[in-house]
Amino acid sequence: MNCPRRRRCRGFSLVELLVVIGILALLLSILLPALRIAREIAQRSACLSNLRQIGLAFMQYATDNHDSMPSWSGWHATAFPPNPGDEVSWCGKLAKIIPPDSAVYQCPSFPPQAIKLHNYFIESVWAGTNGRHSTRFSDVKLGSRFVISGDMTQLGLYPPPLGTSSSQTDDYDRDDYGMPCLCFPDDGGFLMHRGGNNVLFDDLHADTLSEFDPQVMTFHPKRMLSWQQVVDAGPDQAVNGK
Repeated sequence: MNCPRRRRCRGFSLVELLVVIGILALLLSILLPALRIAREIAQRSACLSNLRQIGLAFMQYATDNHDSMPSWSGWHATAFPPNPGDEVSWCGKLAKIIPPDSAVYQCPSFPPQAIKLHNYFIESVWAGTNGRHSTRFSDVKLGSRFVISGDMTQLGLYPPPLGTSSSQTDDYDRDDYGMPCLCFPDDGGFLMHRGGNNVLFDDLHADTLSEFDPQVMTFHPKRMLSWQQVVDAGPDQAVNGK
C-alpha cells in the first residue's frame, strides 16, 4: 500500500505579507497617538501634584512665619548664596520641607535639557508693586482665585532653543515681579501641557487653563486683575508702608 504523498508546505504570498504589514501599520497608527495622549495626561497630572506639594510647603512655611509665604529676592544661581549675609532664595527657604533640587520643582512635560530647570514660580507682582517681598495668606480676599504659583511659560526666562534668555544657568528664585512667568500663546508664552498651563491657587487647588480667564483667576488678592493690570494699577493705598 502506497503512503499518501505529503503536502508541500505553502508560505505567505507577497500580497498576503503586504496585507499583514498594512494591518499592523494601521493598528500602530491608532495605538501610538493614544499612548502619547495617555503619557501627556499622566505628565500633566504629575505636574499638578508637584504644584500641590509646593502649595502645601507654602502653607507649612506660613504657619511658622506669621502667615507669610516665602519671600523672593531676585535671581539666584543656587538655593543658598555663597555669602552668608545675602538673601536666601525662596526654594532655599523651603529646603527643610522640599529639597531645592527636588524633582518636585521640575515639570515632567518640559522638554529634556542638558541641565534641569526649575519650572515653577512664586507669585510676587502684587507684593513687589507694594514694596513687599512676600505675600500673606491673610492678604487674600478672593479665595480660590488668587494665583500663587504655576507653570513658568515665559520664553524670556528660558535659554535657547526653548526661549530667548541669554543665561544658561538655572534660577532657584523664580518670581514674576518685573516679568510675567505664567504666559499663554496670546501673550507671548506657550502651553506646557496638552490643553493648557497648570496654575496653583491660594486654596491649594490646581487647575489647567488654556488662557488667562478673568472670571476664575487674578494676580491681585483683592481685585480681579491680570498680571499687567496689577502693574498698571500701581501700589494699593491700603497696604502702602506695610
